[in-house]
Amino acid sequence: VSHDVYWFNIVDASVIRLKELKDQAKPDEVVTWLVYRPAYAARSQEMGMDLLAQLQDKAKTLGVNLHWFNSKEELIAYLNKGLDRDKTKIADFDYFGHSNKACFLFDYSNTIDTMSIAWLHVKDLRKIDDDIFADNATCKSWGCHSGEMYSQWWKSRFDVAMIGAIGKTDFAHGGLPQLSSSDGKWAR
Repeated sequence: VSHDVYWFNIVDASVIRLKELKDQAKPDEVVTWLVYRPAYAARSQEMGMDLLAQLQDKAKTLGVNLHWFNSKEELIAYLNKGLDRDKTKIADFDYFGHSNKACFLFDYSNTIDTMSIAWLHVKDLRKIDDDIFADNATCKSWGCHSGEMYSQWWKSRFDVAMIGAIGKTDFAHGGLPQLSSSDGKWAR
């Protein structure tokens, strides 16, 4: 049984969380939506629809900053220096996408069936500055299996807890993802 119903499930869940963050944000706070552009560019060609424009419209409607990245290096660069991190720390970080215990997978099954060609591995975390997060930052990965290893590496690197799933997550029912099995749980 697939835990995704259609290609926009992850976007829909992201939009729900972005609305929550935007509603909680002070007027001078920036809410940024980081999106792996190649996946949606490829899917746009495949579907004959401009999905990039749809994502831009969603960001505009939400009033959030949409920042595209094309590689993990660009993502890391944005996290480190996208804003002056001495003045603007990251207060909330949510990851919506496919994952396994060791990787955030940015492009799962889009180019090669059941594989990813773009990811952020736990070993890549050392390339991210260790002082980019606010002291009381909240971090959560909504992807599968991230609580089995990724969360621990994250905490070790940044001294900030990341909630992650033990087991699979399910994006298929709308809303924020849920755990797929009765023995699954959220862990730090």
